[in-house]
Amino acid sequence: MYGLENEDPIVKYYDETLAISGKSEINWYLEKVKTYGGPVLDLACGTGRITLLLLRQGYEVASIDNSEGMLNIFKKKLEKELHELRKRVFIEKNKISDFHLNRKFRTIICCDSFFHNLTVKEEINCLNCVAEHLRPEGRFLFNIPNPTLEFLSRCASPEGKVFRKRKSYPLKNSTDTVLIEESQEADLLEQTILTKLRYTRFNKDGAKIETEESWWKTRYLFQYEAIHLLYRCGFEVESLAGNYNNGPVTTNSQLIFQVKLAINK
Repeated sequence: MYGLENEDPIVKYYDETLAISGKSEINWYLEKVKTYGGPVLDLACGTGRITLLLLRQGYEVASIDNSEGMLNIFKKKLEKELHELRKRVFIEKNKISDFHLNRKFRTIICCDSFFHNLTVKEEINCLNCVAEHLRPEGRFLFNIPNPTLEFLSRCASPEGKVFRKRKSYPLKNSTDTVLIEESQEADLLEQTILTKLRYTRFNKDGAKIETEESWWKTRYLFQYEAIHLLYRCGFEVESLAGNYNNGPVTTNSQLIFQVKLAINK
């Protein structure tokens, strides 16, 4: 899906744009790991934004991602860390729907990435892999969007194909900024969204330097569809929140899951 760090603007600008998250998101995952402990498995780790924080807190972490470009950036970050920290991380390039590490974890996290499983088969394979690697007392933590009919209707219409401003970001160690615009196309039969991103870089005077495009595809799940899928794969939903302050699920919220293996798993 994603290219190399010097070719794909999603990867090239990731840490300065899309990876910027509110403290509540990061803190929620870190607090859950603090509660349930390590070792930790970070699925779709990207450039290591959560893995690095966990390593600095002393945890042993295994990190999986299918993007060579993202992992290249992650490995360059690790080169700046102490040897004691680097020896506590294991990195593997692989799909989150097909990994076998021959070990088990107390906490498995998948932040903003489970929806990159694009078919029911991939979703089931991913959950089966999680079950294979989760200790009996462990927890699996992940979040997915909660799509509204309004959102899906727009994405399925000609309006969805029109690029709209997402956000503009200042770039570190530079006076330049990058504007991200996006369009979205829905396949209502397959429950997928194709998101196209257009990156335009400007200098300090507002002159356009370059424009690049990239894309990703995701598959959405509805709340009870996701719950049914989890039970089908041998999990029990322990809690479901709508935001990272553990607020209720609403029509405009996320779906943030904490699950464990069912007793008979």
